Amino acid sequence: MMCSQKVLLKMLPRKQSAPADDIFTKETHVKILDLLEKRPFGFEIEGLTSPSLYLVKARLNDESLSNGDKIELPSDKIGHLNEIRYKDITTTSQSELVEGIMEEINSNPDNHLSFFNRANNISLKVHSFQLLPTIGKSKAQQMVQARGMIGWENFSDIDGKCSIESVRLLAERYVVEMEDSVQIPRLLDLLLRNGM
Repeated sequence: MMCSQKVLLKMLPRKQSAPADDIFTKETHVKILDLLEKRPFGFEIEGLTSPSLYLVKARLNDESLSNGDKIELPSDKIGHLNEIRYKDITTTSQSELVEGIMEEINSNPDNHLSFFNRANNISLKVHSFQLLPTIGKSKAQQMVQARGMIGWENFSDIDGKCSIESVRLLAERYVVEMEDSVQIPRLLDLLLRNGM
């Protein structure tokens, strides 16, 4: 584990990670990003799970479902979930991904908001806020000053005081991590999957 990841781990509460074959047991929903026709018959979905934001595929058992629908898990409407890599999803799924993640962040803000309230320096030269797209050193310093000792209550508070779109920036960072599995530190893992 790299030093920067250790620093981020210290700022987040601990959670026991699930065994590899049990990866989806804590997932409550899956949002359909795209429907794919499978030959010789039937359909498959590409989706985004909640709350851990895994990209998944599954056989579709209920053809009344469509893109954007959210399915409560477990469900007989779809088959077994299988994790899928970002590079293997369709362009339709890719185009829906940031908005789908933003919807999830807004509906379950606590873990995501904890990043903004607990982010610290990764090194002497880099702050955790700089992991977000378009945030440089001076903007990160401004965000730390605006946060103060109390922290933020919600994303609107962050956006107003820092002139950013905090939910979108966090969603875009998650997508970067989905695209490139060697991105370190991985906020997806630290905040949602094994850092809680």
